[in-house]
Amino acid sequence: MTPAIFRPTAARLACLLAFAGLPAAALAGTPPQYHLVPIEIPGAVSVYVASVNDARQAVGYYLEAETYESRAFLWDNGTVHVLGLPDNRDEGSAAAINNLGQIVGTSARYTDEGADTTALLWEAFEPEAYTIMGENQAFKLNPAAINDLGVVAGLASADGHFSAFTWTYENDVVDYGWPDFGPATQAYWAGINNAGDLVGGWNFPGSPAHAIGGKADVHAFTPLAPDAENVPSMANAINNQGVVAGSMTFAGPAAEPATFVGGVASPVPGALLGLTSGSANGLNDAGVIVGRAIDQATLTFKAFVHIDGASYDLATLADNATLYDHLLNAVDVNAEGAIAGLARGPAFSVQSFIAVPVGGDAIFADGFDP
Repeated sequence: MTPAIFRPTAARLACLLAFAGLPAAALAGTPPQYHLVPIEIPGAVSVYVASVNDARQAVGYYLEAETYESRAFLWDNGTVHVLGLPDNRDEGSAAAINNLGQIVGTSARYTDEGADTTALLWEAFEPEAYTIMGENQAFKLNPAAINDLGVVAGLASADGHFSAFTWTYENDVVDYGWPDFGPATQAYWAGINNAGDLVGGWNFPGSPAHAIGGKADVHAFTPLAPDAENVPSMANAINNQGVVAGSMTFAGPAAEPATFVGGVASPVPGALLGLTSGSANGLNDAGVIVGRAIDQATLTFKAFVHIDGASYDLATLADNATLYDHLLNAVDVNAEGAIAGLARGPAFSVQSFIAVPVGGDAIFADGFDP
């Protein structure tokens, strides 16, 4: 008697991955395989994921179908929590989550004078509660990243000017100011690793950014590569090995996905996927890089993953990519290689997913039953 072939269903996926001990990457030279797990939120017309941690908890914001107001959310392996807001704030957005389940983002109230924002820190174990960041609320904070030590990094504004900042419970806000190119310049941190290495960009208002790095509590900015000061460039994330993911203009007319290592900028090989521009948005300590490629002339977008020296169109690696019209962007990747991303949904809505790696085990060879 021939044994029945076991084909895992999507409903069994979480349990299988938890116990199978799957590797984060496929074998060298073998294209990885993924299964897209939708981040579904009842009553949402669009969902924008921003970050995923090693526990596969994801955060971002969604738009309510009736009001189009934004709500900050925590997606915890299928369970959705709406993050709490102060009583005087109407909308919220989460930007990043660390491996302790600490979440950072903003809340806002919109008046005739414009947006009145407050930076918040939430904890995954108590998502309705929050901590207001910054003793001086005239100094507006826009968090972008948080490391596993609880150091928050991002963009601050005061009196119409923008500067890079960090925040901790112990030291409150540290304002790094901006590079010494004159008072019109502005700077912002976009990523921080557990060693306190900071990355981001600076620019003149209305001009392209230039990638910079720094160190927590050191008031200095360092170009990430000599040419980064002369051409458009940006640093978006840094892993614990000090490798930076971002974008830079090289030989072509537009910026493309790039890494910065030891003062040297390099394009991510193959990451443009035949399109004209792009950006590397996240990377993990194993060196898996994710991002997007774009052709603005045709409004074509692709989400890419770069692994074991090769770049792939994520849509071609997922067994159920037909859930969406097409994939728009890969925004973050965790230690197991699970990718948080955005996709085009019905009526031009934006939807979100976690692409879970499923390669490396023969039980997945024939894909998934619906």
